[in-house]
Amino acid sequence: MTMTNRDKLFTYFQKFSDKDLEALAEMFAEDVRLTDWDISESGKDDVVAANKRIFDSVESIVVKPLSVYSDGDNSFAVEILILVNDKEILEVVDVICFNEEGLINSIKAYKR
Repeated sequence: MTMTNRDKLFTYFQKFSDKDLEALAEMFAEDVRLTDWDISESGKDDVVAANKRIFDSVESIVVKPLSVYSDGDNSFAVEILILVNDKEILEVVDVICFNEEGLINSIKAYKR
């Protein structure tokens, strides 16, 4: 059974919580772009490196999706809570887009 992009979205959040760089890299398109309040990176290698810096800076990070909004099966806006080091809670909206091959090609994160 083929995973939908919505299914992949939840897998992405789980692999991010697991700090699984290898699995994340497999989910990214070569031309993936990551933008948040501190980071702006383009290309799979640079986005994976940015994720590694995030993971190296925390002991633990857990992403909990709260609400998902979509325009079908390619673009999603997801309200998430991020628990950092079991104490700091960030309220974030991620806008994640998939390409025609079902790979993530854009991640934009907005912190409240």
